[in-house]
Amino acid sequence: MIKGVNRRVVEITSTDNDYFEKAVLYVRSDKGDVSAARLEDEAREYIGRLTPKNIPQRLPLAFKIGAAAASAAALTILIYLLICL
Repeated sequence: MIKGVNRRVVEITSTDNDYFEKAVLYVRSDKGDVSAARLEDEAREYIGRLTPKNIPQRLPLAFKIGAAAASAAALTILIYLLICL
């Protein structure tokens, strides 16, 4: 069986992703009158929501400084107790 389809397609070639070089999206038939610029903007936004962000999970600097200070204080107290007792 041969099926003929007349559809609009948006092809994103710069996905900013390490794994995928291109994305192809098929436009819904009821959105055929939308401008090409609007379709491209919508496609980029959609692709942006699909790709994971490579943001490393880091601890805030204040937390790191506080943890270091607490560790130093605990170590100082431990050494003081060992020397005095």
